[in-house]
Amino acid sequence: MATYAWKGVQDGKYATGRIEGINRDEAAFKVKQQKVIITSLTRLSGVEQKEDGEKGNKSIFNLFPGRKKKVPVKELVLFTKKLETMMRAGLPVLDTMNLITDQVDHKGMKIVIETILNDVETGIPLSECFAKHPHVFDNIYINLLRAGESSGKLDVFLAKLVEGIEKEQKIRTSIKGAMTYPTILLIVAIGVIAVMMIFVVPVFQQMFEGVAGGLPVATRIVITISEFFRDPLGGGVLAGIIVTSIVGLKLMMKRSYKFRRLFHGFVLKLPLFGELAQKSSLAKLSMVQGNLSSAGVPVLEALDICATAMSNVVIQEATNDVRRGVFSGEPLSELFKKSPKIFPSTFYSMVSVGEQTGNMEEMFESISRYYEEEMDATIERLTSMLEPVMIVFLGVTIGFILVAMYTPMFQVGQTL
Repeated sequence: MATYAWKGVQDGKYATGRIEGINRDEAAFKVKQQKVIITSLTRLSGVEQKEDGEKGNKSIFNLFPGRKKKVPVKELVLFTKKLETMMRAGLPVLDTMNLITDQVDHKGMKIVIETILNDVETGIPLSECFAKHPHVFDNIYINLLRAGESSGKLDVFLAKLVEGIEKEQKIRTSIKGAMTYPTILLIVAIGVIAVMMIFVVPVFQQMFEGVAGGLPVATRIVITISEFFRDPLGGGVLAGIIVTSIVGLKLMMKRSYKFRRLFHGFVLKLPLFGELAQKSSLAKLSMVQGNLSSAGVPVLEALDICATAMSNVVIQEATNDVRRGVFSGEPLSELFKKSPKIFPSTFYSMVSVGEQTGNMEEMFESISRYYEEEMDATIERLTSMLEPVMIVFLGVTIGFILVAMYTPMFQVGQTL
């Protein structure tokens, strides 16, 4: 058990306190139950337990540690669609959950639904039953579900959830699709070059032994590179360094907040890639903010949820800065304007229009659509740029190797 110090906003006033929890997530959950909007949570003493070692969680997944895996997005969308359809038809919650359980094939999702069903039967509110499975249902999902329960329009908010999940999945798929072809070309290029260096060049090297007048510079360079890659102390060590660097980078990204922040800041500064990361984040932020606004979630809490939904640390920090500024009474547009590198003029200008018209929900939906379209245009430009670059790289590299290998043969022919 660890002790944490928290700072935040409670009943419209700044407040501080201490809380005990087995880890940071549980401590944050306990503080939020006190209707506190957290601005800072710091561990003072004790040791955090890892998720696998938690004792307070009574989920059935504790009996099957190996099964506590994230459910595929398509399963989550399918489940939410079925739930929304049956709730709209007027079926009771218990009957709905029973029917869905029989229709689900994915083992992980089936266990989750069965657990929720058991909890609902004991009288626990539906949103609280879902909240016990954060590895499946994130805080955005839970808050919209809670809003649907309180307003009596659960089917409406479930439909919003389906739309939001599908949009987020579309963003991810678009980004992955943009990188698929260049990645395949890069792998093919590396494979072809490796085969030529390890198997083809040595054959030519044996043929050119003892050639009168020596070998051209280009041929000697290619042979030297080939010998380096074939040498266990050369190519082997290089491969080890590359693998170690990748693993080390992942560990640093996971464990060091400062390093992760530096890396995410570097990504945002990259041509096209940074633009893509920024626009996809702004599209997601607008979509989440719009859905939470329509659900009646307070602005401070909605911005807190939006910040946790951001994968880029720099954008997450900028969103948190906006959240803190809201407490002082400043308009959202003015707060977004203070971080022009993260929130461009188009973004905060559209937010300002929403504030003036009093229709923030529709404006955030418009912003989300705008940045989705901008993101698609950026992906198109990125793809059109990367494909010829990779093709030229592959052609020039292989062409150089072939010319370097055949030049000595032409010299021998001229000598004869």
